[in-house]
Amino acid sequence: MTVTQDAVNLDHTTETLAAGGPDPEYFDWAEAWYPVHYVEDLDKTRPTRFTLLEQALVIWWDPQAAIWRIFADQCPHRLAPLSEGRVNEAGLLECPYHGWAFSGSGTCEQIPQAVPEAKANLSNRACVASMPTTVHQGLLFVYPGKSENAERVPIPSIAALEEEPDDWVLLNTFRDLPYDALTLLENVLDASHIPYTHHKTVGKRENAAPMQMDILELGKQGFKGIWPEGPRKGKLGTQHTTFVAPSLMYHDLTSKQFGRTLTVVYAVPTRKGRMSVIRQVPIQVFL
Repeated sequence: MTVTQDAVNLDHTTETLAAGGPDPEYFDWAEAWYPVHYVEDLDKTRPTRFTLLEQALVIWWDPQAAIWRIFADQCPHRLAPLSEGRVNEAGLLECPYHGWAFSGSGTCEQIPQAVPEAKANLSNRACVASMPTTVHQGLLFVYPGKSENAERVPIPSIAALEEEPDDWVLLNTFRDLPYDALTLLENVLDASHIPYTHHKTVGKRENAAPMQMDILELGKQGFKGIWPEGPRKGKLGTQHTTFVAPSLMYHDLTSKQFGRTLTVVYAVPTRKGRMSVIRQVPIQVFL
């Protein structure tokens, strides 16, 4: 099992690659960055389990390198879940079954039951698959595709937060949901359901009306659109919508009532018929 570099520099000094791979007719879901957790909610003292694209992963803090690591969540020895292990006193991720311990690169550093001269831990078969990771806009991202592509593929992010990072109040939520990630993205795009589904919360039935979004940009990596009238029959102003394939969609709305508000959703596919949603509502109030 090949060990891959799992902490990357995203300065993009080399030529960038589009997410989804080079085939213009096919989007490879593995060749993209995915957020898996709010960094502030992770516990540095214990491993965290996460599933992405049907693969069980383990998130853990590497105290030796002071970065977050993400491995395949199975020990190469007896396939025990590493997420049920611990970060030991040496700063290694330790399997709960036989105590095999791994450094941040995925290399096996310790096999307690092996005689030292055998050097069994040096075998490639004793390594754990490690994935590239990075922290961006308060989220831990992982790249499940070819590790050599990670540094060249742009990370999905919110441009407005990059431009004015200190001018926003963020309301963050995280939920696991029993339906497909594409269903959630369709729901976020479908603003016409709000007057009925969210009646007396963020919508009212009497505000139901024809809605039109004009497409400004469209391609394999997503689209940008504008709702000239916006929600509530134009009472709140024009709304802009951006989709960054495969998992990010957000609305951008500025109104006299609420200031500038973004509705941000990362729909992260975990397994068939299930997903995790990372939802952010950045608010910029004009005083």
